[in-house]
Amino acid sequence: MVRFFKRGSAKDDAEPAPIAKKSFDEIKPDPDKIGISGSVPFVRLPEPGSLFKARAERLLALAPGHTLEAYLRLVAEIARAQAVVEAERAAAGWDVTDPDEAGRALRVEHGMPPLSRHVIEADPSFHACLDGLLDALDLSAAPDQVRAARDRLRAASQEDRLDLAVQVFEGAIPVERVAECLFVSAALQVCLARRAARLDAKALKPVADGVCPCCGGAPTASVVVSWTPADKARYLSCSLCGTLWNHVRIRCTACGDGEGVSYYGLDEVAKDVQVETCTTCHSYLKHLHQHRAPDLDPVADDIASYGLDLKIAEEGFRRAGLNLLFVV
Repeated sequence: MVRFFKRGSAKDDAEPAPIAKKSFDEIKPDPDKIGISGSVPFVRLPEPGSLFKARAERLLALAPGHTLEAYLRLVAEIARAQAVVEAERAAAGWDVTDPDEAGRALRVEHGMPPLSRHVIEADPSFHACLDGLLDALDLSAAPDQVRAARDRLRAASQEDRLDLAVQVFEGAIPVERVAECLFVSAALQVCLARRAARLDAKALKPVADGVCPCCGGAPTASVVVSWTPADKARYLSCSLCGTLWNHVRIRCTACGDGEGVSYYGLDEVAKDVQVETCTTCHSYLKHLHQHRAPDLDPVADDIASYGLDLKIAEEGFRRAGLNLLFVV
């Protein structure tokens, strides 16, 4: 029998009392209040060389016997293809120059994400990346609709593909082309992860609650990490570029409020995967305790814990984040 329960803070993860809204400069975790010592980096840039390979492995580990096994295996294949394309890009030395370097510097100066849609629009390598991804995919076990979507993308004009990419970048995925956007999103993630990895982490600034400081993307999930010097600090994982950025714990990622935050879980889902809800704006985001389970992956474990989404939706909450490989 499924038991839906509300969790408070674990004793070994003492949370601070609810905090009032603060200016962006003040939105930093207090080491004395949440058990963190040392300086906590604001961002951790993605490592494209290992990101997609590790994700594919996690998806395959989650798949056997899962209700969504077929879909987990499909996304695992997409992640594997992403890893192949990333390796090819690294070997070929792509992205040596920035097509919008002046614009990037201006955005950083004004506290905006340095990577914008113009990075994709001005970069012809996006099409090569998408083609490489489509070619690397083994969809022999996929449904006919998935193969048909791949074939449509192969036959589409560059203008049409770019238009889809921009829509995905802006979070406005067309319902009638969700299947095609799955592949476009995967190609975007490869392109943007490599771009983000080359940024100066120290120059990045907070933008707004729930907005990636590298590309402006929405978070896929919240992750409590264990790496030094950010042990038990909370980071949000970008759905587009894979960047992790620090966010105060017990603070809504959508509206910034801390008064109505609670955590929920399901017996059938690992205890280290929860949802963080906010009664102020009625939103929620997955909350992964990676410090207790290092193999947790924001994309993979978000999909595998879909039962939490279904249950929390019944309670009247809407999703605040975005998983580009699982648009439902």
